[in-house]
Order: sequence, then C-alpha cells, then structure tokens
Amino acid sequence: MERVINRNKWLYGPGPLARRPTGWGAMPPKQGLVMCALAGGAVSLVGGFAYLVIWGNPGIKRIEEYYKENPSR
Repeated sequence: MERVINRNKWLYGPGPLARRPTGWGAMPPKQGLVMCALAGGAVSLVGGFAYLVIWGNPGIKRIEEYYKENPSR
C-alpha cells in the first residue's frame, strides 16, 4: 500500500498546532466570545428592524384591521 503524500502545507500543514487561527479565533478567549456575541446581537437587531420595515408586523396589522371593521363604542 502506497502512502499518499500531500504537499499542500496551507491545507494540511505540519500539524494541528502549527495552524494559527485568524480573526476572532486569534483573540484571547473572553474577548473573542464577547466580540462574537456582540456581532450576533448586531446582526439579529439589523435583521429584526429590516423585517419590520419590509413586511411590518402582521399581528399588529390584523388588530388594526379588526378595529377598523369593528369600532369600539
């Protein structure tokens, strides 16, 4: 059985300890966790506001339509 030698050091490198992390993985653990959590929160807030602006809130629209059809006394 032949041994397959892969010479792509970027992909397979000399070992797992020689592969240096980049971005949030290169930060200290607590700082990386905080940055990841803040980025997730920011993305969810932007997504939520975009949803409200584009589609509106269907529950509130139904309530407003109900009261337009059935005004209170």
